[in-house]
Amino acid sequence: MSIEKLKIESIAPVRVDLAGGTVDIWPLYLLLPEPKTINFGVNLFAKTTLETYPSATPEVILESVDQGKKHRFTWSELLDESRPIIPELILHVKLIRQFAKQDPNPQSLFFHLKTEAKSPAGAGLGGSSALSISIIGALWKWIHPKTPLDLEQDGEYLISLTRDVESQVLHGPAGLQDYYGAAFGGLQVLDWQIAKNKRTALPLETLRELESRTLLFYSGKSRNSGINNWQLFKGLIDKDVEVDRKFRAICEATRKIEAALLKQNFESLVSYVREEWEARKTLASGISTPEMDQAYLSAKKVADIAFKICGAGGGGCFFILLPSSDLAQKEAVKKAVLEGSEIRHLPFEAVPHGLRVNVE
Repeated sequence: MSIEKLKIESIAPVRVDLAGGTVDIWPLYLLLPEPKTINFGVNLFAKTTLETYPSATPEVILESVDQGKKHRFTWSELLDESRPIIPELILHVKLIRQFAKQDPNPQSLFFHLKTEAKSPAGAGLGGSSALSISIIGALWKWIHPKTPLDLEQDGEYLISLTRDVESQVLHGPAGLQDYYGAAFGGLQVLDWQIAKNKRTALPLETLRELESRTLLFYSGKSRNSGINNWQLFKGLIDKDVEVDRKFRAICEATRKIEAALLKQNFESLVSYVREEWEARKTLASGISTPEMDQAYLSAKKVADIAFKICGAGGGGCFFILLPSSDLAQKEAVKKAVLEGSEIRHLPFEAVPHGLRVNVE
C-alpha cells in the first residue's frame, strides 16, 4: 500500500476485432455453439499517468486530455457516492473509489490522475475499455507499489473489475473482448466457456504477417456500440430465429478464421473474414454506412479483399485485409478508399503485449 511519493505510467493497447464480436457479451456466448472471438492489439494506446504523495493539503485532480476536462475534488467529494459526477470523468471516479477502499488513509494524499487516448472517439476499437484497463493498472500499482503486476495471475481479476464498473456506467451488459485485448495484446483467440474463459495467444510471426496485410481506416464518424449491441442482445435472448441463425453463422466463420490463422493460410483467411462480415452486416440496420459501403466497393475493384467494420458498427473504424503483403497493392487499395472521401487512414503497428505499468 502506498506510503511514499509515486509516479506511475500505465499503457494499454486498443484492439482490432478480426471476428466474433458481440458474442463476447454474457450470457450470449452461453447460447451459441463453440463461441469464439479473435482480435489483435494495436499501438493506438490508452495512457494513464498517476502522481500521488502524502500532503498536508490533500486533493484529487482528475484530468482527461481527450475530453478537455480537468476537475479538482476533495477526497470527501470524490468518495461521496451520492454526489453527481461529471459525465466525462465518471469512469475515473468509479474506478478510484474501488481502489481507495484498499488504502487505510487515502484522504491524506495529493492524487493527480491523467488519461489520454490515441484512438479516435467512437472508433470501435475498444478505446474506452483500454482506457479503463490503463487506469486500473495505475491504480493497482498505487495500492501494490512493491509488487510486480503479473497479468497471468491478476489479469482475470482486473478484467472482471473493469467489466463490472463499465457495466454500471453503461447501465447495461459489457462485452469482454476489449478488456482481454487491452490487458494481453497480441493476436489472441478467446474461447467463451462456462465459468472460465480460455485465451490462446497465437505466434508473433502470425501477428506480423497479419499486420503486413491489414489497412485500418477511420470513417470520421463516431458510433454508439450500445445501440446495436442491445438490439442484437435482445434478439437472441428473445429467441429471434433469424438473429440466432446469423449469430451461428458468425460463430462458424470465426472457427474457420482460427483454423486459417493456425495454418497461416491468408488466402483462406480473407475468404472467411468476408464470410463473417456478410453474416454480421445483416444483423441490424445501421451497422454499415453509405461512406463505408462505397469504400468497400472502391477497394474491391483493386484487389481481392476482405472488409469489416470494427466493433458494433454505425461509424468508427473499419479494416481491409489483403491476401498478400505486396506494398504496391496496399498503396493502391489505400488510394482507392481515400480518394474523394473524408475517410482517414490510421497507420498502426500490431503489438504483442498488453497492459504495461511502470513506476518512477
